[in-house]
Amino acid sequence: MVEIRPVDWANIETHYQWNNDPELHYFDSDYPHSKESFQAFTQRLKEIDEGEFSTVSIMEIYHSEDKKLIGIVDIHGIDFINNRCFLECTIADKSYRDQGLGTQAFKLAMEYCFNTLNMNKVMSSAFDFNEKWIRILSNLGFKEEGRLREHALKNGSYSDKLMFGMLKAEYKSNKELVLETN
Repeated sequence: MVEIRPVDWANIETHYQWNNDPELHYFDSDYPHSKESFQAFTQRLKEIDEGEFSTVSIMEIYHSEDKKLIGIVDIHGIDFINNRCFLECTIADKSYRDQGLGTQAFKLAMEYCFNTLNMNKVMSSAFDFNEKWIRILSNLGFKEEGRLREHALKNGSYSDKLMFGMLKAEYKSNKELVLETN
């Protein structure tokens, strides 16, 4: 099991290492990996954390049993006018992958988006080569809403980026999602 919490600034070094991990970056970013300085990284996080009207919320994922920080939840593009946001989730500690923990964290983050932030729509995305994440989103009930063709250059060839969405009504009608998170 996992839990999600606000960012603890005592973990900034861990977040910095994850931010500069080329493998994590490959699956998450539209842009080629380039190492960001610690100063630039901390300044960027402080601006997100201290922004009164921030459109970004970052949370940490902890393993419930051993209380270890294992990943990050990124809610961005928060739009309180249209009540929608983007949700991404990464199990960054490689020793905790392939155990269903990312799916659990994503469900908790969905609950936060729909019930705490009162979003009407939660979106996510995946590169066409990330079959595992596409399968997870589909299994959770997300619908593919679009495809950004040849959107990012990855390892010398262009990859499509698939856009997924779930509406609040779909979330509320999915008993598996609602019962597990409440």
